[in-house]
Amino acid sequence: MHSIIIDGVERFLGNRVPLSAPDPSKYTVYGDAPQTPMIPRSQWENLVGKYNPDKPDHPNLQYVHDQDGIGQCNPEATTAALEFTRSVMGLDFVKLAAGDLYGRINGGRDQGSLLEDALSEMTARGVGTAATYGGTLWNRGGGCPADERALYKVPELYLCPTFDHCYSASLSGFAIVSGIMWFDNYTTDSAGWLPLAGSGGAGGHAIFGYKPTARKYGSRTVFGIWHQNSWRTSFGWGGRMVLGESLYNGAIGGWWAIRQATDEGGTVPNPKF
Repeated sequence: MHSIIIDGVERFLGNRVPLSAPDPSKYTVYGDAPQTPMIPRSQWENLVGKYNPDKPDHPNLQYVHDQDGIGQCNPEATTAALEFTRSVMGLDFVKLAAGDLYGRINGGRDQGSLLEDALSEMTARGVGTAATYGGTLWNRGGGCPADERALYKVPELYLCPTFDHCYSASLSGFAIVSGIMWFDNYTTDSAGWLPLAGSGGAGGHAIFGYKPTARKYGSRTVFGIWHQNSWRTSFGWGGRMVLGESLYNGAIGGWWAIRQATDEGGTVPNPKF
């Protein structure tokens, strides 16, 4: 499991890098289903303005996750995306146990995990609450019953094979789970953006994206997506940062859009998107 040192602190990554990208034929691709619109680039700059793109704030963000030295970035990103989606849908906030999810996809040891495994587990069986698990960290809590997990599931998710898919989903208000290569030089600038190119040591990482943004480089407009990390609020802009389009350039774990969540009855309420 790869880690890097940022500001003197060891930060664990933990998104295992597959040999190839997820096979689109095995998943529903964003844009190929109703209510997953592909938005033309010609409309992006006008639409992004409604999101207050220069700020990391969002009314449906609950808290910054903390994987605390465990390689469970992938479950942290996935549960954060589900918590966000529930909030957008008007459901009560429930803190979810990323460790409950991690323990079912890591082979019984802290070796990282694949995005596909986390999302498949969330679709099939769901995730337990932090209250039942005894916190959010793997191997520091107990188990969660299957009937509780079934109340917190992801019934709709879509593979986003390109940045255009990711940005269209973000403009549409969907949560994004991003699997990327994380490089040693990834510290935020004065506007909250990561460098547009990586350098130094690298490892697979997973983070949760929640709204689109854009900035000017001279006469050129560069698009990006605000993401939340799982390294407390001390990283970046209060735990958040922007990934520009150029960083969506490798098949690490893919990018996924989450559109729906189950409610406390285990059913899907009326769509809010």
